Amino acid sequence: MYLQDEWPKIADGSPWNGKDLLELVRGGESPFADVWDVNLLITEIEENVGKHVVDIPLVNCGSNNYGFQMTLFSGEEVVARLARGDVNMPGFDGFSLESQIAEIEFEAAVYELLRDHSQLKTSRLLYHRAPAQCRGEKSAIPKNIVGRRLMVFNRAAGRSSGAWNSLSGQQQLDLVTQAATLRAALFSFELPLDFASQYLHDRLFEQKPNALPVPVTPTRDFCVTLFTSKIEATIRKIGDMIGWESDNNVVGPIAAAAKQSLLKFVPVMLPKETTDTPLFYRLILEHGDFGIHNMTIDDGDTPTITSLFDWETGCIVPALLSDTCMAVAGADLILDEDARPAVKRISRDAGVEKVAQAKACTVGYHGVLFERAPEYERVMRAGRDARFLWFKLRDWRGDDPEGYFGRLGAWAEGRLAESRVWKSLFQEMVMNDCSDAVNDSWSSEPQACAFATGSFCVFVHGTPDLA
Repeated sequence: MYLQDEWPKIADGSPWNGKDLLELVRGGESPFADVWDVNLLITEIEENVGKHVVDIPLVNCGSNNYGFQMTLFSGEEVVARLARGDVNMPGFDGFSLESQIAEIEFEAAVYELLRDHSQLKTSRLLYHRAPAQCRGEKSAIPKNIVGRRLMVFNRAAGRSSGAWNSLSGQQQLDLVTQAATLRAALFSFELPLDFASQYLHDRLFEQKPNALPVPVTPTRDFCVTLFTSKIEATIRKIGDMIGWESDNNVVGPIAAAAKQSLLKFVPVMLPKETTDTPLFYRLILEHGDFGIHNMTIDDGDTPTITSLFDWETGCIVPALLSDTCMAVAGADLILDEDARPAVKRISRDAGVEKVAQAKACTVGYHGVLFERAPEYERVMRAGRDARFLWFKLRDWRGDDPEGYFGRLGAWAEGRLAESRVWKSLFQEMVMNDCSDAVNDSWSSEPQACAFATGSFCVFVHGTPDLA
């Protein structure tokens, strides 16, 4: 089976350093010669950009794509992003042709949408092409590159790999505050409703409904429907397949019961409609893989983020479901279940200094993020339970559905029980003429309710670890 190309090696068996590709190609020593013809890439770019390629000083390798830094005859620098996997290769077992076409068309639409918004730092897209399936039997290595998706961009100043670890602790803190400003601008970006309507369903993670039963709107009712449809698509009827075919799992009685608990909890966990709730349900564009690895960094005396790229995993969600996560080398800067800055994916072997630096970075990042977009913090606190459930649905990988969803169903039942207790207390306080002392109504934020009498205030929140 073939997923994608391995990084090429040179004659002595060591990995190629990625340098001086054009010189190697002209000398008949292309490191890619056994798999595909670099001249085809050069010709396609020259024909569609309208300028000759005079140098390819560096090639990088990402998880799914190659990145070719190219210099044109005009002196302009571009980056060509070519897929490492070819859908026409014999035994191809990578991402389906349909999903690749959908991804590149969405990503191209995002670049077009954001091209005039300089604060979001997206490079200009010059040319793109989806992969195409060749006719006939796949019995030999393709003689063309049409099975590989391709995008060509203006190149931003700086580098996109290795920058983070070369920075001092203070420079890293400065960089995450820049990223926070960029992230705040993305959260505040007013996404056109027609764009959201066109792409929201397609960009949902698996498992997803075949279609949404109502129009896409920035409302609580739509968010309830979105959750309901997602849960029902993930956990179908007893005996139906659950997850992916290769998992060979079916819905059992525990998962089926959990489904009912989750469906009951959805309307309870989502804040009711008030004059403020448009903040919670406005539709926003998410990058999907926000981190240093998808940024170009100009690491001069003052390291600067010059571009944010790779929108291929982007999506559209109600603001309550936004994910503030930022990836840096060796750690993810996140909010915990109580919407406080935290760190995950940090190595157990990381020393005390690295752990302390990661913690300082997440505090600095989220502090600036919420300073630049104050409503973001409020939305994150209001959506704690909603995000917890959404991320659990997103992160499931198909294993042990009875255990996984059984724990998730138990969590939902526990939250429902808490909601009944506090709702009863609230009603009792109202009946005892304490309504003037209630500083935050039950319906506005059940997952962080505040019931106050004089100076006394009780907050209820938190979620268990279901991993």
